[in-house]
Amino acid sequence: MVHSDNLPQGQSYLEWGAVWGGSVIAIATSTVLGQFGGTAGLALGDPILANGEPSWQVIVASLWLFLTALASSAGGGYIAGRMRSRWGDAAKSEVEFRDGVHGLSVWAVSTMAVAAVAALSAALAGIGVNTATVEEIPANVAEYTQTLTVVYGFAAGAAAALGAGAAWWFASLGGSHRDEGTDVNLLTPRFLRR
Repeated sequence: MVHSDNLPQGQSYLEWGAVWGGSVIAIATSTVLGQFGGTAGLALGDPILANGEPSWQVIVASLWLFLTALASSAGGGYIAGRMRSRWGDAAKSEVEFRDGVHGLSVWAVSTMAVAAVAALSAALAGIGVNTATVEEIPANVAEYTQTLTVVYGFAAGAAAALGAGAAWWFASLGGSHRDEGTDVNLLTPRFLRR
C-alpha cells in the first residue's frame, strides 16, 4: 500500500501537466473531427425530408458525434497516461488506477471546456433571434424536432459516458506503454516513421 508520506515533497498524485496536455489533445481532436463532420455535410443537412419524413442524416450525425467523443477521449487519455510520472513504490493495480484517474480527469476537463463553449455559442446565437410562436410551427415539424432532440441528447449522453470509459482505458494503456518502454514508432504507421 502506498501512503502519502512516500510521495516526494511538493508532488501530487494528480499531475496536472499530463491532464492539461491530454485535455488539449482531446479538445483539438474533437474540434477537427467536428469540422470534418460538418464539411462532410453532417451538420448542415435538413433533418426533415421534402415528404415530411425524418432524414437518415440524424442517425449518421448522432453516430459521428458518438465516434468523435470516443476518439477524442481515447487520444487525450492515452497522452495523459503516457506522460504521467510513475511512482516506483506503487503496486501495478495502483499504477493502473492512477493512470485511469488521469484519463478520467482529461475527459472531465475537456468535456467541461467543450460544454462551456457550446453554451456560450448557443447563447450568442440566440441574441436577437425572433422565435416563432408555437402556433406558427407545423405539428409534424414540432414532433420531429422533439424526436431529434431526444436522439441527439441520447447520443451525446451515451458518447460522454463511453468517452469517460475510453479515457480511463486508454490512459491505463498509455501508462502501461510508458512502464514497458513501448517505442512510439510501433504505434504509428510505417509511412509516418522517420
